[in-house]
Amino acid sequence: MWSDFIAALQAQLANQMVAGAVALGLVGVVAASLRNLPSMLWGQAKRAFIVTATLDSRNDLFGAFVAWLNDQRFGQRSRWFTVVQAPPSVEDDANATDDAPRLQFSPAPGFHFFWYRGRLMWMQREISMNLQVVETVHLAALFGTRQLMEDLLQSVARHAGERRANRLMLYAVDSWSDNWRLADSKPRRSLDSVVLEAGVAKRLHDDIHEFFSRREWYARMGVPWRRGYLLYGPPGTGKTSVAYALAGELHLKLCAMSLSNAKLTDQMLANQLQNTPPRSLILIEDIDAFFNSRDKQDARIPISFSGLLNALDGVGAQEGRIIVLTTNHRERLDAALIRPGRIDVEIELGNADAQQLQGMLMRFFPDAQAHAARLVAGYPDGALSPAQIQKILISADSADEAEAGLRAAISAARAATAG
Repeated sequence: MWSDFIAALQAQLANQMVAGAVALGLVGVVAASLRNLPSMLWGQAKRAFIVTATLDSRNDLFGAFVAWLNDQRFGQRSRWFTVVQAPPSVEDDANATDDAPRLQFSPAPGFHFFWYRGRLMWMQREISMNLQVVETVHLAALFGTRQLMEDLLQSVARHAGERRANRLMLYAVDSWSDNWRLADSKPRRSLDSVVLEAGVAKRLHDDIHEFFSRREWYARMGVPWRRGYLLYGPPGTGKTSVAYALAGELHLKLCAMSLSNAKLTDQMLANQLQNTPPRSLILIEDIDAFFNSRDKQDARIPISFSGLLNALDGVGAQEGRIIVLTTNHRERLDAALIRPGRIDVEIELGNADAQQLQGMLMRFFPDAQAHAARLVAGYPDGALSPAQIQKILISADSADEAEAGLRAAISAARAATAG
């Protein structure tokens, strides 16, 4: 068989036209190979002598890298940079003498070279715009190792941890996508900073601690490892403050979710709840403003009630997450929304009782024991909301002024009740 094939091939090559065509083809293959040789050699050299890593803005580490870059000497000395208004910090607010914004300078998109631990490195920043805006950083090190790149990224992570140690990280959904992004940070506050009715703070604190410590128990029992809380009560009773304080107390990220986005669909809502950052507290405020029983309060909201329920505890619902719903009107909520399994703990936050009034006054004016005793003696529980009390205390310059303001507010509340 092979002998016949070879004989036929020789017969064809004996034809000058066929032989010429074959020769030209071989020359073309050789020429193409030579033309691609430099790029092939460069590719092999890069694999042998250059280590690379890629980050993009959909990754939480990206923001940490940019912050680390801005704090490095080579980042601060870059002659090609972008300028943005930096988010305010507590130190900025305390030392501010005017309303001028604080500017932040960062190496601009393009190529930048720098040295890290004696190795020449470079990065390329790129911005792409399609369905969403994505910024990408390509890092490379000449004669580096994978360990060198891992050490750099670990340094970035430690730098982020130090910057965020006493900050509450606030996440929001990117307007271009379903992805969560770090939107802001605030000073971390403890649960003790919110003066609640006796026993409420401890109940919340102990319940969440127990939830996080029993992951193996949930798995062993076949129970979804999720926890839901409903905070309800009149406006101004501290529902949002409690959620923020819980996240700060337990070093959780706080993901504030809005259902009012006109582009939000059932699938987008499910994706958002499935892809929250690890160890997050998801906050949905004023849930009754979106669904009164099962009826939409706003026809412009595209999500359905069943879509909301499936997102909260459907098959794809994320494990290990905490969700907090707030409402001013618990009675308006459908029983399916707050049934056990979706909502495990309900906490009613009412207007301030005498103990809360005393605690708030003493927090602002620690030496106001006598003022507190006089106020508590004639205070009808529930006369004022914590928000009303706080407003008076913030504007007062002394305990005497605070007592006078609170007495006036209590008298007005009594008159309104009597009328």
